[in-house]
Order: sequence, then structure tokens, then C-alpha cells
Amino acid sequence: MALAIAGLGDRNSEWGLAMQGEFEASIDDGRPLFFAFGCLLGAWRMRLADPDGRFALASFALAVGLILPLASVLAIGAIVGFPYLDFAQDNVVGILAVAGAPTTLLNDGNRAAASSLSMVVFLLAGTSVLIAWAILDRNWVRVAAVERLTVAATLTLLMFVGLLGFDETRMILPILGFVAQHVVVLMLMQWHWRLDRDTASSHRQ
Repeated sequence: MALAIAGLGDRNSEWGLAMQGEFEASIDDGRPLFFAFGCLLGAWRMRLADPDGRFALASFALAVGLILPLASVLAIGAIVGFPYLDFAQDNVVGILAVAGAPTTLLNDGNRAAASSLSMVVFLLAGTSVLIAWAILDRNWVRVAAVERLTVAATLTLLMFVGLLGFDETRMILPILGFVAQHVVVLMLMQWHWRLDRDTASSHRQ
């Protein structure tokens, strides 16, 4: 029932209060779960019919379905040794195995950079989490600030990989992921701007 009321949003708070009252009556009838499930479905239908609701659901889906998985991949990559392991010699499953012995790209000249590279990858994973959080809060100023930090960290990682003589092609997948993330963020910002503009226009009328 709490999910149903939260799903209605602030614009439909009166509906939420009415649902809460009817839910208490359904408890007396012995059918609270059935009633709550019906309210949840109804709340989702109302949100899909509302432009702001569609934006909220799309933001949640993109944050959970794209940005957070990207952060997880980066965090796992930093743990197993991205970007200074030769993945051509062993896959991620083999690296995670206790007996796995992946071929390293490090040598005596660049071994000292391993910890710094791992910290940069962890930083990128953390910024993705912050971006997802800021998107759900609709804090676009914070989104823009974290995006700038993400771009700087990505360029730093790319330069380190090139200077240390690693294969730059291993950066293709992270870069494509971040390009997709940035495109999604720009689309959401423009969508939210149009929603605010339409809401302001309707209030003036």
C-alpha cells in the first residue's frame, strides 16, 4: 500500500489519502492484500497517463537499468584488474577463479601505476552511482557537476592507458558506456525542461 501511495506522486496526494482510508476498511473485510495490489496497479496506470509520471518511471528505469549496471561493471573491473590485465589470455570468469592466473600487462616500469588506475576506475563507478541518485532527485545542477568529473576521470584513464603502453582498444567498451550514459542524461534534462515549461504555461493560462 505504501508503494501505491508513493507511486501516485505529490500531484495525486488526495487520491493517496482516499486509498489509505479505503485500505483500512479493507482490513476489516479481510482482503487488505488484494485491495493494496489493485491500488498499486491503479497507481501505475495513473502515473503512465501523467507526463510527469512517465518521466519519473523512465528516469527510474534508466538509472536502474543502465547507469547502475555500468557502475557495477566498472567496480568489478577494478577488482579483477581492469585495465592492466590481458583479457585476451583469460576471461573474467577465469580471473575471478581462485586458481586463475591472468597475464598481466604490467612490467617493472609501469607497475607503480596499478593502484592509481584502479582508483580512477573506482572513481568512475562512484560517479555513475551519484549521477543515478541525482537523476532520481531531479537535481540537474549536481548531475552536470558529476558529469564533468566523469569526463575528466575518463580522459585521465585514457591518457594513462596510452602512456603506459597498454592496448587502447580495451577502453572502447567503457567509453561507449559513458557515451550512452551522457546521451541519456541529456535526453532526460531536455525532457524535464519541457515538462517544467509546459507546467508553467498551463499555470499562466
